[in-house]
Amino acid sequence: KIDKNQMHLHCQETPLKDFLHGIVSLYRFNAQERNITLELKEDESLSSDKGKLKVWIDRINFDKVISNLLSNAMKYTFDGGEITVIIGKDEKNATIRVEDTGIGLKEEKTDRLFERFYQGNNSSGLHIEGTGIGLNLCKAFVEMHGGKIKAYNRTDGIKGSCFEVSIPLGNSHLQPGEILEEEDKKEQEITKKKVQANRNFNILIVDDDSEIAQYIKTELSDWYRFERACNGKEGLKMLLTGKYDLVISDVMMPEMDGITMLKNIKSNSNISDIPVILLTSKSEVEHRLEGLRRGADAFLAKPFDMEELHILIDNLVDNVRRIRGKYSGAQGQKAKIEQIQVKGNNDALMERVMKYINTHLADPDLNVEKLTEEVGISRAQLHRKLKEIAGVSAGEFIRNLRLEQAARLIEEGQINITQVAYSVGFNNQTHFSTVFKKHYGMSPSEYAETKRNEK
Repeated sequence: KIDKNQMHLHCQETPLKDFLHGIVSLYRFNAQERNITLELKEDESLSSDKGKLKVWIDRINFDKVISNLLSNAMKYTFDGGEITVIIGKDEKNATIRVEDTGIGLKEEKTDRLFERFYQGNNSSGLHIEGTGIGLNLCKAFVEMHGGKIKAYNRTDGIKGSCFEVSIPLGNSHLQPGEILEEEDKKEQEITKKKVQANRNFNILIVDDDSEIAQYIKTELSDWYRFERACNGKEGLKMLLTGKYDLVISDVMMPEMDGITMLKNIKSNSNISDIPVILLTSKSEVEHRLEGLRRGADAFLAKPFDMEELHILIDNLVDNVRRIRGKYSGAQGQKAKIEQIQVKGNNDALMERVMKYINTHLADPDLNVEKLTEEVGISRAQLHRKLKEIAGVSAGEFIRNLRLEQAARLIEEGQINITQVAYSVGFNNQTHFSTVFKKHYGMSPSEYAETKRNEK
């Protein structure tokens, strides 16, 4: 597109620090894995107006420039090193420097680094492969913005390289067609409809990196409502006690990782229908495989593209809408266990199953073996049928109905919690409290208190 003059800029005024903060945040995960210090700073030229420097850029294409420079810095910096992105300005230009403590540049003429397909000399012996396209593309995008890019070895006595981008302040250097002051009316209408349609969807971000969560919130808060949990344990509790339509979760987290949380989500009938997007690094193949086994709905590799995440969320949200429209009224029958109606070819089987369970719900000896004897099919067949119809195993099906009945009795408040446990087939009060908390995210007494407060 660039070669054929088919690449067109759509520039808008952009707070430079906020823009760079979002991109830098996406590299923190890999930096932390390699013990690399990654910082974003402002130099002395911005001491009088910290955080207020604005530039006119095509955000999508300028993102590619910074991402490429950070990618290269990560590639050529050893573990335990430092990468610093420094913002500055002079009378006419804003400047962005990406400094690292890597292997430095061996080229006598560093301009050659920006030639297409040129392979630098500094990667010899490091087994680092490149195409020679990235820096050439950076140069093209920077020049389209009326700016310049250069590379040199650091001059502060520290070994490493520096790539410096400068772009003119203001927008007088841009053509009228390159300035995007307001969106096209049609796009505005589409965006407005999306906001109205999706803002009622709650998304839980589970990530111990607050900057990643904040970046997602900042970029997509016009479309969705976001809340954050710091780890899988906290995220699971929020899912069990609140109402969420989708989960975006990191894999590597303290206390409870993303895979374990995913396993708990998909095995709990209260929240198993919530779509889960897992954020992984490209190298975490084993985590992807385990996530697939546990029922992850989508994966996104860090650093990820925000537009890709937005499309992914939209698709999963649309799926949720279709499913809810198709099965509306079929869920949420906790208070009507006796009146459960299951439609379809499995009516007869489910009627027998429900009749027996409702009759023997208080019997602590009610188990899968007795249920299979009553309905007249093998344990394997019953397991397969219930997986097909209800999405859980026969054992989980019995346990879930017991807990839902217990929740209804606690909410009614006519008998105490000990009596509730016995009435749904639990002889051991401690065991009842443990499985209840796992299912609802709070103990029976906390559940009772919550329902009293709601009333």
